[in-house]
Amino acid sequence: MQSIVKSQFHDFIKNKTHKGTPISNQSIKIYDSQFNSILELFNKSTTPKFLLNTNNVLKILESKITNVNTFKLKLNIILMAIECFYSKTKKYEEIKKIYNDYLIKICDLIKEKQESGEPTQKQIDRSLTKEENELIINTLKKKLKHSIKTIEDLEILKQYIIYMIYDTYKLRGEISQSCMILSKEINKMNDNTNYIIIDKDNKEVYYYQVNYKTKNTYKENKITLPNDLYKYIVKLFNYYTKIKIKNNSFLYQKDLKTKMNENNFSKFYSNIGLSTIGKTTSIQINRTQNASEDIEAIEIIKNKSKNQQHSIQTHITIYAKKGLKSKIQ
Repeated sequence: MQSIVKSQFHDFIKNKTHKGTPISNQSIKIYDSQFNSILELFNKSTTPKFLLNTNNVLKILESKITNVNTFKLKLNIILMAIECFYSKTKKYEEIKKIYNDYLIKICDLIKEKQESGEPTQKQIDRSLTKEENELIINTLKKKLKHSIKTIEDLEILKQYIIYMIYDTYKLRGEISQSCMILSKEINKMNDNTNYIIIDKDNKEVYYYQVNYKTKNTYKENKITLPNDLYKYIVKLFNYYTKIKIKNNSFLYQKDLKTKMNENNFSKFYSNIGLSTIGKTTSIQINRTQNASEDIEAIEIIKNKSKNQQHSIQTHITIYAKKGLKSKIQ
């Protein structure tokens, strides 16, 4: 029964659109995963009927989930599930309103926290100093082996490659599901797949993004990876070739059969810090720290926008111009 419920939800979101645009495959995977976690949270229910008991659902969510962003995501999934299974019932609008009203409160709380610019305790604790970052890099580099003989050797190589990519580019986790090919195989690329492309002629490696969260804004995106990673990524590619892995995925789990997904990739990245300096590393906090380096400039823009009584977006895209004279310099 549970598989039927999951299948119904999957089919529903697969056919759903956002502002006229189909939901991306990546988002569908996230929604499926989140719906599964909700079923597990409520003792692996085989029916979505428990969602109709709004008081009980909200009470359990409040007791189990402390992160407001996670809470928001769960509520959005629940609203989708309610629409999927009960949109034609008499109580649908009433149930929907209860969840939606609670979601608005959560969104207001998130907005208030975001506008304060104050970090959470978790962000403070998990932020890395320059010395900690350098120690992770140096520790990984010292552990790298000339040849891969064990699974542990392979894990260190993967950790080093990923950590160095994310040290330069503050990406989300979509790279975890990329394929890896040689540049001569570009004609075999799938239109909806991200690729790590090895160019042996120019001794370069590219990360070619076509399926990622903001693809509608930034379209196809080609990133040249750090030059010193070329030999390590080639080593990874050659090892996969040597042991005759049939698929061409960039990253596998330790069994070398199961492809990485964003959930276990996040754990993989977290473990890089734990295994080197005993401190959890985080993709999200990696991005947050990078954005926070510009906080003083951001505060100036926010204050100027408020002074001129328009939005930050209007300030940046309409009013701010390059090379104009300054009245104060």
